[in-house]
Amino acid sequence: MNDMTKPESASEWIALLGDDPDNRDLRARHDAWLESSMENRADWNETLRVWQMLDMTVPVHVAEWQDRIGQVQPTVSREDRVVARPDTDAGPVVPVRGRGGRSFWPRQLSLGLSLGLSGSALIACLLVFALPGWMIDLNADYQSPIGEIRVVELPDGSMLHLAPDSAVALAFAGDKRQIELLRGEAFFDVVPMTDRPFRVISGEAETTVLGTAFDVRRGGYGVDVAVEHGRVRVEHSRGSQSDNVSELGAGDMVHVDPDGSFVRQTMAPELVAAWRGGRLIAKDQSVAEVVETVDRYFDGWILISDDALGSEPLTGIYNLEDPKAALAAIADAQGAVLREISPWILMLSPE
Repeated sequence: MNDMTKPESASEWIALLGDDPDNRDLRARHDAWLESSMENRADWNETLRVWQMLDMTVPVHVAEWQDRIGQVQPTVSREDRVVARPDTDAGPVVPVRGRGGRSFWPRQLSLGLSLGLSGSALIACLLVFALPGWMIDLNADYQSPIGEIRVVELPDGSMLHLAPDSAVALAFAGDKRQIELLRGEAFFDVVPMTDRPFRVISGEAETTVLGTAFDVRRGGYGVDVAVEHGRVRVEHSRGSQSDNVSELGAGDMVHVDPDGSFVRQTMAPELVAAWRGGRLIAKDQSVAEVVETVDRYFDGWILISDDALGSEPLTGIYNLEDPKAALAAIADAQGAVLREISPWILMLSPE
């Protein structure tokens, strides 16, 4: 960062103005900086939008600058933004992670410093992002880092394929075979045992099988279950008796909304869990839901600046081995723009 007595970027200005909002000399210098170039005004506008998206407090006089350079877009709600964070090397040692299981040090620290957070605000920011992930990791038996698939042989001989940035907890004892998908996505190739049903709990959805291969994805928009071969039974703890159970066979998939409603679709069985081959296959999913999957492969933050864009339906095949290219393809399909705010902050915005 430059000498903070001579700020040259919007992030430096927002830090100074936040610390001393009533300093008339500082505000006059900021006015002059805004007026000096279109680039400065664009930088200020975009930084302010990112700041608001991250739920940070903006300077108290921000309305005055908004009147002059155009109203900043409304803050995107927590449900409508997608955030990804940096990678960590795989291994037996579980690193400190942020929300969603991502390692936040030192990139989150760098982000906070680039936004000009004070020490106490930076610590608060890190705790907000880190605590939910820490709690998940404390309960997890197996986790996977961003961008890496982990394959595990379970105690019964079944195989677990853990998608990037995912975590599970196991409960295998006696006749019980149960896994809780704490976050992310997993493919299960289950050894048949007629006297020991295999259960996967993901939120309030529960999938039960005897012997089959199937995929479960848990995200902010509900739970998806897809079957490669065999049969599974999917139940939800809420909803009416008629609509809270679904029986699936090979090529069947179901999306379970948080409210308990079921939406069934079909797909070619060989395309189930295509992420194992580095592909993301979207079929009438929202942009935000697809980006939520891509973010598990990206070493940084992904933001969606407009909730209407995030709600748009999307169908396509995307390369997960190149998340930036996947996001660019998503942007092209929607007539949107992918902007690189920094090497680890990307934003999808309407044109």
